Amino acid sequence: MATDIKLPPIAENRRHQIFPTLNEAQFNLLMHYGELRQYKAGDVLFTEGERHISMYVILSGRIDIIRNGYKGPHVIASHGPGVFTGEVGTLAGRAAIATGCVAEDCEVIVINESSLRTLVVSEADLSETIMRAFILRRVAFIADENGGVMLIGSQASAATLRLREFLSRNAHPVAYFDVVSHPEEAKTLLDKYGMTVEDIPFVINAQSKAIVNPTTRELADLIGLSPDSLDGKQYDVVVVGAGPAGLASAVYAASEGLNVIVLDAKAPGGQAGSSSKIENYFGFPTGISGQALAGRGISQARKFGAEVAVPIEVKRLICNVEKAFEILLDNGEQITARSVVIATGARYRKPLLNGIENFEGRGIYYGASFMEANICSKQEVVVNGGGNSAGQAAVFLAGHASHVHIIVRGSGLAASMSHYLIQRIEASPNITLHVNTEIIELIGDTNLSSIKWNENARVEEVPISHVFLFLGAEPNTAWLGDCIHLDKNGFVLTGHDAADADWPLERAPYFLETSRPGIFAVGDVRSASVKRVAAAVGEGSAAIQTLHAYLASQ
Repeated sequence: MATDIKLPPIAENRRHQIFPTLNEAQFNLLMHYGELRQYKAGDVLFTEGERHISMYVILSGRIDIIRNGYKGPHVIASHGPGVFTGEVGTLAGRAAIATGCVAEDCEVIVINESSLRTLVVSEADLSETIMRAFILRRVAFIADENGGVMLIGSQASAATLRLREFLSRNAHPVAYFDVVSHPEEAKTLLDKYGMTVEDIPFVINAQSKAIVNPTTRELADLIGLSPDSLDGKQYDVVVVGAGPAGLASAVYAASEGLNVIVLDAKAPGGQAGSSSKIENYFGFPTGISGQALAGRGISQARKFGAEVAVPIEVKRLICNVEKAFEILLDNGEQITARSVVIATGARYRKPLLNGIENFEGRGIYYGASFMEANICSKQEVVVNGGGNSAGQAAVFLAGHASHVHIIVRGSGLAASMSHYLIQRIEASPNITLHVNTEIIELIGDTNLSSIKWNENARVEEVPISHVFLFLGAEPNTAWLGDCIHLDKNGFVLTGHDAADADWPLERAPYFLETSRPGIFAVGDVRSASVKRVAAAVGEGSAAIQTLHAYLASQ
């Protein structure tokens, strides 16, 4: 069993699920997937930052799980007989976020990464126990503020917000030290690594390697989140985009035995991943956060053997090759696909305001997570937009800001927002709706200090320094070049809309197939799609049925 290690409050009441104790029958089952080994006290089984580690099932003895941190190494779990090691990163072959040391001579069943993947697919009951423990352990690790990767930055820094969002959206544990809120800890780390306040943000990994203001790819490489080299690899299905549609495609394709990879430039979840709560998604009557939904989706895809590679940006799709498609990645690598699923979704439009890029992350935001909510705590904010994402953001921010102003260019919200959100907004005492209103100027030096808006033909400067933009959608299709046909707004044409004189086959395009046989489009990136999470998931799964038919014809 696990000894009485203190868990974060969020995880304490699920201790029995985080550290389940297996029985003899389960041990006998596990022996089919691993091998029996003995270790001596003091042996190191795996180290923090090491990739492709095994899972260890303890028959006798004890293994301590140790994390480095600001205050030095500390034991976060102590596994005894019947308990197993690992968390969600173990299944994906990503860097370990803790070190495993033998505390007492032990006998264990060692199950390597490949066998573990076979196990969680083949043994349904045991898989449920293992997967639940893996997911909950990651939640507990994230809540441990004294371990793992350390980020030193400032709330006034757009680069800091970018890195924090990346780590949060990818569910990677981080200890964050703000130069204002944590002056003592930040100064200690600045002095230790020879940095100054001008160097923030900088990141320190478990091996004490520090990088100043890394790109998201540099950060992912530093902490072991990025995948191994993909260059030259071939796949049955390449899914571009890890939103709900892309992850659904990956789950269904991988569960049916296809070799699948999902590529995303930022994080799983797409636009939905930044939603504080999705309340109208079937099966979740109390709602679910976009990040939680994405986390479940990525775990499910990896359970069935799909590779989910983040942050990998696709630069170009090459279609003029026989029987396969070539995909060029941002780091110069190239992979080959027998079929492609386009699930890159859409991004919020930027209004034509002078200097808007200078204020991004310093007063202008395109998502409303807990980080942004803390930045604008007890201050007035503006939410610009009239769709469901804007409504969800406004309701969420109302619990943190002193007042939320929703501004829309139209005469109301009924035409673009779900009724339940409108009711929630109307019932909130600190939300005000401004119709026939638009922002016409952003004012400030380094950070946004105020805005000018035009409300019903009256221009007014308002001392609000936090603006959240949710202004319609532009498709992420630039990387497609002239490979497939798009509609006049840049969204991907599918089905009968994609058929023209250039269509090379006797059959018509399948429902979700594009103008190029073997390339499918799902979710928000598709022309005439329904911009809802449930619709995206449905399209992502439905595309695999016709994709199978295409592959069979090859």
